Amino acid sequence: PAGLNASTFPAKLWRLVNSPRVRSVRWDSQAQGLLIDRSLFERELLSPAGAQGEERKGAGAPPDSFQATHFGSFVRQLNLYGFQKVPGWTGAAVPGDAGAWLHFRNPNFRRDRPDLLLRIKRLTRTNRQRLAAGLEVRSRQPSRFQE
Repeated sequence: PAGLNASTFPAKLWRLVNSPRVRSVRWDSQAQGLLIDRSLFERELLSPAGAQGEERKGAGAPPDSFQATHFGSFVRQLNLYGFQKVPGWTGAAVPGDAGAWLHFRNPNFRRDRPDLLLRIKRLTRTNRQRLAAGLEVRSRQPSRFQE
């Protein structure tokens, strides 16, 4: 949507979950949450330790791969942007799929509502205080290096 910085975490995540090239992240059955296969995600999208080189790009890695090298860092980003793990959910993403998938939700991350991405803000201490006070939270302007 207009006004969304394409380099933000929510925008990258949106492109990944909708990419036919990415197999490790998909929508849940209601298209209101993410299903993530951790082991496949680590192989498919996380940077190998110390090697962000040409071999990865040549191997067909999606352009929105995350710079994190550990799955825990990715989950921390999910939490900082208001995603919550759906408790007690383990299962297959599709019938007959043997893999265990992790399930995360954010009320503003839905397949049919890309306009809601504008509402997803990084939950810093200051932003949490502003939200609690009923004030608007704005995203930071992109740095000159991101433009």
